[in-house]
Amino acid sequence: MKKLRHHLMLIIGFFLTTVLTGCFCTQKVEVLPKSSLPNAILGTPYYAEIEVYNGRVINDSFHYLITPENSGLEISPTDFGTHVSFNDLKVKGTPKVAGKITIKFAGLTYGTMCPGSKFIKTYTIKVEE
Repeated sequence: MKKLRHHLMLIIGFFLTTVLTGCFCTQKVEVLPKSSLPNAILGTPYYAEIEVYNGRVINDSFHYLITPENSGLEISPTDFGTHVSFNDLKVKGTPKVAGKITIKFAGLTYGTMCPGSKFIKTYTIKVEE
């Protein structure tokens, strides 16, 4: 009986350890590129890609702000026909202002056994004349 109780306690301990470390060890969302987007040239078409890893972005949770508003650039998700992916973002347009354009975005990822993750990222694009 002691042996059975000992094995049962080991199994319960292993189960709890597995479940808890799964929640505490969730991977943090990674946004690439890590540091910066390529510079742009005033009046020349611009294109850059941003990837969000380690979780599927919830479409309704994704928000962004580009300053100045009249910069000429926009962010759009990738359209795969059957679904839109906010994990694969495109920055495109033709810069209309010289100087600095700031892109800030945030969102949430879906969770599995544990809650999803929140991410916030800011990029600055230098627009040269």
